Amino acid sequence: MHLAVCDDNIADRKQTERLLGRQSDRLFKECGERLYIDSYGNVEAFMQKPQMYHGLFIDMVNGEYNGFDVLKMLLYANITRPIIMCSSSIDYRSLAEKENITADNIIYIDKPIKVAELTDVIDRLKALCGKEEPTLELRDQNETIYAKGDDIIYARSARSSEVEIFLTGARKVVVIDDIVNFFGQCNAFPQITPVNDNCIINVNHIDRTSFMKVIMDDGTPVRVGFSYRHHIENTLKKLKELAT
Repeated sequence: MHLAVCDDNIADRKQTERLLGRQSDRLFKECGERLYIDSYGNVEAFMQKPQMYHGLFIDMVNGEYNGFDVLKMLLYANITRPIIMCSSSIDYRSLAEKENITADNIIYIDKPIKVAELTDVIDRLKALCGKEEPTLELRDQNETIYAKGDDIIYARSARSSEVEIFLTGARKVVVIDDIVNFFGQCNAFPQITPVNDNCIINVNHIDRTSFMKVIMDDGTPVRVGFSYRHHIENTLKKLKELAT
């Protein structure tokens, strides 16, 4: 497993690394596996590739962004792997309750970190390995979002070298790509299908259909090209087969 520690207190960060190192030794004795740990003292470097980690340990108390800010960034980016909030001077659990943040992938532990609690967290991470939904990295000039299949509502060609991707939560990402290549990147998502030469949609987000047109559940009307008229029906049939 590959883990990240993001902590701006050097002593705390080194202590977390040592504790995780002992957990790595335990795992190696039990099942021959190791933990690989990357450490960060600043948010910018940490946020470059957070989805690559099987678990993210966070406690930031100084600087422009604190640990709670980082948590919200990760959730906005659709990070689905466990985020372990390590409370020291900031009580992350109370802040999350106050803002009604209840994501299933958040784990709260207190500092100083107890060995038994850390062992339980590592065992939970190990049990989750390999069970995550596939995601697609959507990166534009301003942000990166790791989208699961049903996060995508539809995508369409913008300019000759750009694709606009419309996501749940009123989010939009513009990537440098063409619609054909982007559709190829969505091959892990059987619910995505083309409906004309310039647009692909998620059939799970169709609100209603009419003659040569669908209305998505965000209210957007999308034209269905004549040569694409059977794609939606075939995609729904495929999804039904996969569900049985």
